[in-house]
Amino acid sequence: MFGKGERLFLLALAVTLALCCLGQAAFAQTLEEKVNEFELKNGMKFLVVERHEAPVAFFAIVFNVGSANEWPNVTGISHLLEHMMFKGTEMMGTKDYKKEKSYIEKTDELGGRTIALRGEMGEWRFEAFKDFSRKVLGEFTDAEKEEIGADKFRQNRLLVEKIRAMGPVPAGLASRKHLVEQNGRNYLDMYLEYETAWGEIARLTDEQRSNYIVNNELWETYMNNGSRMLNAGTSNDFTVYFVYLPANRMELWMTMESDRMDSPVFREFWTERDVVMEERRLSDNDPDDVLDEAFNSVAFTACPYKWPVLGWMSDLRTTDRDELVEYHRTHYSPNNATAVVVGDVDLATVKKMAKKYFESIPAQESLPALETREPAQQGERRLVIEHDANPKLMIGYHKPIHPDPEAVVFDVLTDVLAGGRTSRLYKSIYDEKKLTAEPPAVYTGPGERYDNLMIISAEPKHPHTLEEVEAAIYEEIEKLKTEPIAERELQRILNQLDSRMTQTLGSNLGIAFTVMMGEIFRGDWHAMFRQYDLVKEVTPEDVMSVSGKYLVPKNRTVAYRVQVKKEGAAGEGEAGEEVDQQALRAYIMSLPQEEMMAIVQKFQSMRSEAEAMEYAKELWEQAKAAGFGKDKAE
Repeated sequence: MFGKGERLFLLALAVTLALCCLGQAAFAQTLEEKVNEFELKNGMKFLVVERHEAPVAFFAIVFNVGSANEWPNVTGISHLLEHMMFKGTEMMGTKDYKKEKSYIEKTDELGGRTIALRGEMGEWRFEAFKDFSRKVLGEFTDAEKEEIGADKFRQNRLLVEKIRAMGPVPAGLASRKHLVEQNGRNYLDMYLEYETAWGEIARLTDEQRSNYIVNNELWETYMNNGSRMLNAGTSNDFTVYFVYLPANRMELWMTMESDRMDSPVFREFWTERDVVMEERRLSDNDPDDVLDEAFNSVAFTACPYKWPVLGWMSDLRTTDRDELVEYHRTHYSPNNATAVVVGDVDLATVKKMAKKYFESIPAQESLPALETREPAQQGERRLVIEHDANPKLMIGYHKPIHPDPEAVVFDVLTDVLAGGRTSRLYKSIYDEKKLTAEPPAVYTGPGERYDNLMIISAEPKHPHTLEEVEAAIYEEIEKLKTEPIAERELQRILNQLDSRMTQTLGSNLGIAFTVMMGEIFRGDWHAMFRQYDLVKEVTPEDVMSVSGKYLVPKNRTVAYRVQVKKEGAAGEGEAGEEVDQQALRAYIMSLPQEEMMAIVQKFQSMRSEAEAMEYAKELWEQAKAAGFGKDKAE
């Protein structure tokens, strides 16, 4: 699963893939012969495909680390590291790193002190003091607010002065026992030291930015050299950094990415950590994220898919820069990375440059394999989430993963249930019975490397209920156990898979992600092509057998999101409305090719999550006007 900002990037990526697939496609067996593999002395692997149709190339480095590689107390650090990898290096993003370094050291010392102070206070005291501070801030005069502006140092200094002037125990805090003092310790003094430290972090960071930081130099360098699709993403299973460039800029990519791997500088760490924490807060208010996270936390008891890619807020606020540096050292080593280069390149030149720029980066000790496995579920699990969003249902069945031969049957099962307009759930639940606002979705997740689920999600269409939709889904599942699917239906699904595979392998991007995911998910890029052959061997009897074995009540987790209206909630069409990613994607795909390309290019040019979200909202209004919104569907 990606964060909100990354989901918008994936929307653009999905459309881009579709656009790329409009050209002539290569066949899988031919492509497999064209993939060249070599490994540097430090263990870094390169996968190269020469395609000379156009003078461009797709470049990516995927690291074998995602949220599944984290552990309790250290969640969300993979995603945080992804953010920090755009902050530059010792040679990029700075006017003078030697002089700038003292600012980093000072802010690290202060930041570490804030973590310690908050821990000593205890969270209940901290929250009480924070609420009190908000009230004091709200009482600042207009003149004081105008004088402060956006200067957090001046704001916190005035805040501390005002609270200290209220006496040893301010009236607003006196009623709560042991809040301010206990056992001779003054916790209010600790809190005021905390706010003072954060003000000083802000002051030092502003000075660092003014005097030494070259903002967005990595981004600007790529953009000035003709880049497209410069982005990154963190998932449960991996972290990837990629860019499309003119092929003659390959040495630039080698230079920049080897520098990022070898000597990143996580400048502005404490303020960027706040950005990631704000993303965590936004996720806490996103109805789909809330449901997904609760669902995964119940469906899994041992597998690390039980915590979100964004991590838990309590873990993020205790992460410091030293911890991030160590996480980078161990997980971003060359022997834990695979580079993929697809396009108008020459293999010999790629090898020569790879040795020049990457081979000197030292390997690190290999990380132990994740051995934790999810135990068999012994009974149905159910949970209910209350939210002001529309009701939604999620059903998850534990399933095997590759290379278990039964895993490949789920590649067919998901299409039987929800693979287009002729699929079972589309025809029965959405089209004929009209129980849902959109066709039910069926997919596997939340990751692919470790024990996972086949997940069914659906939103009832008013006045139908969650119970009605759930019962209708089970009716279709029971048929799979007793009635073999027709050979014609199976052939249709295999034809669809064949078409998708052929289309995907018709672009640099599609080829790159196919071999990359094979390497990450299976440990061997060849496996994605082998899997394609295995899918074609699935029989109707296999579908019946696997359905009867895994799609049973004791193996499932069921989540309901029930609608509870909140006072003052935004009405329909107001700012609080959620963007329906599925409907928005369908709308974009319905546009003429030149309009789709313009949308993709606009997404690619955006430098912030906020900008991308605003543009997505604009597109969502257009989609609703064109009949793609749920209100129109109803």
